[in-house]
Amino acid sequence: MKFKNRRSFTVIELLVYLAVIIGILMINLMLIKVVEAGNPSERIFWNSFDSAWNRMIMNAKAEDIYYRVSIRDTDVTFYPMYARRHAGPIRSEHIKVPGSMHVRSAKTLTATDDGFTAPTTVVWLDQDGQVKYDQKIQMGWSGYRVEKR
Repeated sequence: MKFKNRRSFTVIELLVYLAVIIGILMINLMLIKVVEAGNPSERIFWNSFDSAWNRMIMNAKAEDIYYRVSIRDTDVTFYPMYARRHAGPIRSEHIKVPGSMHVRSAKTLTATDDGFTAPTTVVWLDQDGQVKYDQKIQMGWSGYRVEKR
């Protein structure tokens, strides 16, 4: 039996080559997902903030009350302030700020029963003092927007 001099890849060599390339791509994709995911405690904080904000809006509309929102380094607190009437006790909500971020300066906002609040920007910093998030709170029930830098 005579063998010819081969100058190309066999099917097995191509499969191994493709498996290596796919493995490298999968590792890169997983690393990108980990980097994009960021700190899970921050994601939990923003989800909790969003839930408390939406509850504040619903309670303010339904119960005809206004809220005072206190934003500090350690926590964010939603205080219900009774206006004309109230059906029962509505508790204040406290959300702990994760250690990986803090607010540049403490803010106290008042959201009236008709949904008005003065436009405000809350600047959130990372542990090194670099700007991490800009939280823009707008007038009316339009709410807020968070931009990551």
